[in-house]
Amino acid sequence: MIKKIYDKDKLTVVAIGAHPDDFEIGVGMRLMHHVKTGDKVIGIICSDGEKSGEREIRIKEAECAAKFIGIKKLYKFHFPDTNFPGLTTVKDYIEKIINKEKPLVVYTHFKEDIHQDHRIVSKASTIACRKVLNIFNYKAPSTIHDLFYPHFFHVGSEEDFSKKRKLLEIYKSQIERSGIVDLKKMKIDLKFYASSIPSLENYYAEPFCANHIVLNSLGIHND
Repeated sequence: MIKKIYDKDKLTVVAIGAHPDDFEIGVGMRLMHHVKTGDKVIGIICSDGEKSGEREIRIKEAECAAKFIGIKKLYKFHFPDTNFPGLTTVKDYIEKIINKEKPLVVYTHFKEDIHQDHRIVSKASTIACRKVLNIFNYKAPSTIHDLFYPHFFHVGSEEDFSKKRKLLEIYKSQIERSGIVDLKKMKIDLKFYASSIPSLENYYAEPFCANHIVLNSLGIHND
C-alpha cells in the first residue's frame, strides 16, 4: 500500500537543469501550476552556464526566474559549463538534495540530447532519483526531436503561456546573445504539442516523457 508522503495532499517537486533557463524552458508552465496549487517546488541548477554569458548575470537571472515561479529553494552546484565532473559525482550531488527534500515528483532532462551536460544530468538524476515515485523527462531546444515521444502533457491557456513568456524574458542575456531562449520557437513548439491533442488546438502544451510513474501516488489515496 502506497502511503501519503506529503502533507495535506500537497506535493514536493524538484526540477533539475544542467544550466540556468533549462527547466524554465522545458517545464515552466508546469512548475508555476504546482506553485499555484500549493505544492513546494525546489530547483537544482548544476552549472552557472558561463559558456553562454557572464556567470554573475546568468546566476542573477536564474535567481529572478526562481522568484517569479515561486521556487522555495534553488540549489546551485557550480559545475564547469560543458566540462561536468564524472557521472558518479553529479549523481552524488543530486542524490544529497533528493534525500534531503524527499520529493514525490522530479522533472529532469531527456536522455537523448545533443548537449553533453544535458545527457549526463539526465543519466545522473535518473540514478539519484531511483527511489522517487515519479520522474518526468522534459524537452530542451537541444533534445533530439525524432527520439522524443511524449507520454504526458501539461496544457496551458493563453494566460499560462503569457506567464511563461514573461518568465523566459527574465533570461535577457540568452535572448540577446545566443538565441537559445527563442520566444518565437517556444510558442511554435508549445502550439505544436497542443495541436497533437484532439480539441486542444487553441491551447499550449509542455510535453513530457515518462521515466517511471506511479499513477496512484499522484492523487488522493488511502494510508
